[in-house]
Amino acid sequence: MKSLINIFCYALGLMWLILGLVGVYDPTLFAKNDIVSLNVVIQSEAGASEIRALAGMFSFMGLGILLASHQPDSRKQWFKVFSLLMLGLAIGRSVGFLPYFEGVEEKRVIYAGIEYLMAFIFFIRAKI
Repeated sequence: MKSLINIFCYALGLMWLILGLVGVYDPTLFAKNDIVSLNVVIQSEAGASEIRALAGMFSFMGLGILLASHQPDSRKQWFKVFSLLMLGLAIGRSVGFLPYFEGVEEKRVIYAGIEYLMAFIFFIRAKI
């Protein structure tokens, strides 16, 4: 069980790191990516800068997850933080399901479910 959780943590950290690095390099590709689900059109350099900043945050979150997997001393605190970050992301997406916001869309429900699962995996990782 512990090794399976480790594999999930490495995979999620690597996914966030690669996704973030792609976004820093090409913010247009990052903004149109289904995983990020922004679906925005970048119309100015300021918009590209904002997307790059978000991508930088993604890449450092991925790097932090990978580093936390290798540091036995501070591992639990790191994974608690990442668990809370993912939970906040999932709750923020879930609030959009309310009818007076965006409403329910199947793709966003799936993404929210994945984000809740990631938060759960990081929480378990913080406990073991």
